[in-house]
Amino acid sequence: MVLTDREALLDSLRAEAGDALRVVATYDREGYEPVYVRDDLTARLTNRADAVHDELVLQGIGRGHLEDLFGAGDLQCSMHRFEGLTAFHFTAAEFTGLFVSLDSDADIQLASFTEACKRQLSDDESESG
Repeated sequence: MVLTDREALLDSLRAEAGDALRVVATYDREGYEPVYVRDDLTARLTNRADAVHDELVLQGIGRGHLEDLFGAGDLQCSMHRFEGLTAFHFTAAEFTGLFVSLDSDADIQLASFTEACKRQLSDDESESG
């Protein structure tokens, strides 16, 4: 899908987040593809994947509005911090992107974490990785 090198991404994320890494998934217009799911979250992912996918697509569609609103260049990532997890959403194109979640108490270097994700994204929907 939109990743240039899945293994390099997972290696970078594991180095940054360790056991706090929960889920890594790509998505496109058709659906959601898990790249990594921590063992204790398989059932949760199964129950929530379709609804999360729909929300990510909607956020991607609204990306242009946020870029215009803030006037700070291209939107590279959005983050949602909940009591139980922190979720990162990277849009690659209107209907494609990357979703990464961590335990909420993960202490990561935000700039290097997000750069690791962005480095592996491609906005060419014809690429696969």
